[in-house]
Amino acid sequence: MSRPESSAETERVRGLMGLSSGDGDLEEAYAAAKAAAARDPECGYLYALFLYTGTVAPIDKDAARAWLERSKAYRPAAIVLEEMSRIPPEEEDRLVGLRFRAERGDAAACRELFPIYDTGKDGDGRRAHVLKDHAEAVRLYTPCAEAGDTEAENAIGYMYVMGKGIQKDLDKAVRYLTDAYEHGCAQAAHRLAVMYDTGQCNVDPNLDAAAMWYRRAADIGYADAQYALAGILFMEGTKYYSPAEGRGYLEQAAEKGQPEAMHQYGLMHCYGSNGFRRDADKGRRYLEKACEAGVQQAQVDYANMCFEGHVLPRNMALAAKWFTVAAEGFSGIAQYALGCMYGSGLHFQRDDAQAAKWFEEAAEGGEPNAQYALGCFYYEGRGVERDDGMAKAWFQESANQGHPGARCFIAMFMIAGCGTDQDVESGVRTLEELVAQGHAEAQYYLGKIYWEGRYVRQDASYARRMLDLAAKQGNPDATDLLEEIKRSKKCSRVDAG
Repeated sequence: MSRPESSAETERVRGLMGLSSGDGDLEEAYAAAKAAAARDPECGYLYALFLYTGTVAPIDKDAARAWLERSKAYRPAAIVLEEMSRIPPEEEDRLVGLRFRAERGDAAACRELFPIYDTGKDGDGRRAHVLKDHAEAVRLYTPCAEAGDTEAENAIGYMYVMGKGIQKDLDKAVRYLTDAYEHGCAQAAHRLAVMYDTGQCNVDPNLDAAAMWYRRAADIGYADAQYALAGILFMEGTKYYSPAEGRGYLEQAAEKGQPEAMHQYGLMHCYGSNGFRRDADKGRRYLEKACEAGVQQAQVDYANMCFEGHVLPRNMALAAKWFTVAAEGFSGIAQYALGCMYGSGLHFQRDDAQAAKWFEEAAEGGEPNAQYALGCFYYEGRGVERDDGMAKAWFQESANQGHPGARCFIAMFMIAGCGTDQDVESGVRTLEELVAQGHAEAQYYLGKIYWEGRYVRQDASYARRMLDLAAKQGNPDATDLLEEIKRSKKCSRVDAG
């Protein structure tokens, strides 16, 4: 929370300490803080800073600590006292020096302290000696925002949006961020746009307001806003639809290196969508940039294109490279794709154990195709020990997400009573539902059981019809069974002759 209302004595001390105050007088401020220290914890805290830094009076760190102890009802005093108990002396000196300058309204000191308390990290990204404390970050930086410092207005406005160290407050968020924008801060306009776009700060989503602020930030050159605005301008059937403008903003964002913009700009050139002329080479270049920038969906999309060879020339080495990068970043689709490549010997030497490893990674993350594939591996004993129980468990996980192949297997388990109570009627009904949706595996299984007549009354005509449908969709098992049926009929005719 922000600094509570101060006493008249504290306000006088702070007024005398202030760098911008025409009435500033450090000696008088020191005397006033000393006089009020015993009855006002905030004055006691400021008096301790005078003593610790040796400003006006001689340095007396022991006395400073004693006054911090007496004044710890004022939260900043307790914070400094806690820091002194564990941080190295030289760092303690630096931080207290910065803090004293910040309490005087030194914008540079406030700017240095704010991210330290906001993130708990120092300027080079390493863990700082202080503990993360959003409320203290806000307290130290708010006076700078009130004085019109653009960076502070932007930062404090965002803290009000997010409720970091302070209660969410729409009015204050809008005021600080609008002031920052009017002082030339594009990020402040973008933050307002996101707030209205996503309903942050307890505001109802408002696309009109969001589009207005995205445009303001975009026109100053803020790449994230350019990308977001392009997305709005590509919304067909809306009043915002303006593909020519959208292309312009998306191109600007992509040229600035905005990762998601490079991804979409690349895709649109590859496919020739949203009015872009198809240019596979240009699309590939931007997709590669997005991949290098770490956009996982770009890595998956680009790998798929290289794997399939329809939109871009087939390149299995690039497909393997970016599927691997995305898979190591926990993309379930990429992990599944790698499993397929290892299991089929595509680019990689066939390795069922490696395929099973990647299928398992993806399956445990909830990827239904990988769950189905892993079920098949357990059922067949490929890359893992054969285990009908594990196979059924993974088929069930996949079937629960609607995977038709997994549903077929579960149906067959029910029909055969494999690892579950036998329920031929329910199993056949599931297969029939899938056949109605055109699934080749269901057509094959239904044809197989009606040909064999083991669980249902044999119906050779219906069986051949189902198998023929499956074979026409490329199901190799159906093709093989049809050939077997033809051979058996020939043999029967020969024997009869």
